[in-house]
Amino acid sequence: MNKNPIPEDQVFNVKIKEDCVMTLGRWLIFLMLVCFSMSASAEFYRYVDEKGNVHYTDDLSTVPKNQQTDIYEYTESQNDTDDHQKDEQNSLKSQPSSEEKHVRDQDEAAELAEIKRGLDRKKEALKKEYQVLMKEKEQLANNKNKIRSSLAAKKHNKMVSKFNEKIEDYEARKKIFNAEVQKYNARVKKDFLKSLEASPQSEQ
Repeated sequence: MNKNPIPEDQVFNVKIKEDCVMTLGRWLIFLMLVCFSMSASAEFYRYVDEKGNVHYTDDLSTVPKNQQTDIYEYTESQNDTDDHQKDEQNSLKSQPSSEEKHVRDQDEAAELAEIKRGLDRKKEALKKEYQVLMKEKEQLANNKNKIRSSLAAKKHNKMVSKFNEKIEDYEARKKIFNAEVQKYNARVKKDFLKSLEASPQSEQ
């Protein structure tokens, strides 16, 4: 049994419909890819807080109003964002926390205070010793004018010799004390400069 052939104008219509379906399918695939790439990206805003710390956020409302006119906007893919967050987490792990810094600063301040108390005690002791030595020197000078015999002169010379030994010992300990004071002052200065570098004003 012979089938009737399809008219040529109907064959043309069938081809047009097939082409439309294929084109529409391609467009749908393209739109899906575009939507996926858009959903996988995000806009981030960079701003600096009062303490000088840099922050990134995807919520513009969290950015201080005085910085909204001068914000830094980033568009990153999801993978880039994840890598960025990992980098930030790694850098935070490598840096000591503010609490650790605070404890360390307190320990340093307590140690410096203890050193200063020790230096103050040594200074007071050296001051008293100096006053005693000056009185002894004055006494030796007075006794010198009273020497009337060679025996008294020998005795006086022995006392002067012992006094000179005391002076040498005093000067040696005073030299050590001055070196300790210089070391303490250098450490205080270093800590002071370090605190200035760590302050928010120096970061801005």
